[in-house]
Amino acid sequence: MFVLFSLVLILGSCRHAAAYVNALDAEFSFSCGTSEQTISHVESVHDNHAEDRQFDFSCRDVMAEMDGTKAACYWTGYANVFDQPENFQCPGNQYVNGMGSQHNNHYEDRIWKFRCCSLPDVHMADCKFTDWTNAFDGAQNFNAEPGTVMKGMDSYHSNHNEDRRYKFELCTPFIASGSLVGK
Repeated sequence: MFVLFSLVLILGSCRHAAAYVNALDAEFSFSCGTSEQTISHVESVHDNHAEDRQFDFSCRDVMAEMDGTKAACYWTGYANVFDQPENFQCPGNQYVNGMGSQHNNHYEDRIWKFRCCSLPDVHMADCKFTDWTNAFDGAQNFNAEPGTVMKGMDSYHSNHNEDRRYKFELCTPFIASGSLVGK
């Protein structure tokens, strides 16, 4: 019985570790399954030995009404430099569909790039930033509010903790034909 219980514990912890999109100190690039989706969940854990985080992401549809409509997407360049704040927003009515990151062992930090997408006639409203979604060296388990899309990310690095804190900009998408004045 003890052996069976130990095996279940080991397999359970291995299953979760395999879900991360990156190895420690490694570069990664993640995109949602389709371009009509936005990142809606960010999970990460910090390792004090490697002074890095491992990340996992989940996605959801931007708007169910847009099923079958194709989005236009592109990857940005890196949005920050090592040891400096990162303040990124996809421009206009675009949303975050993917994230990529590169780690540097000298700085013990990450730089970030983003995949931005737009759907025809989909506009963003009521955009606001979340509170910080993690403490330094702590776990992160962020879920976007229902009915919102991710538009951006802010973060800053601590040389003392060799870690970053993150918050996300969320917007409510809506459909409107043509361009809107003042948006």
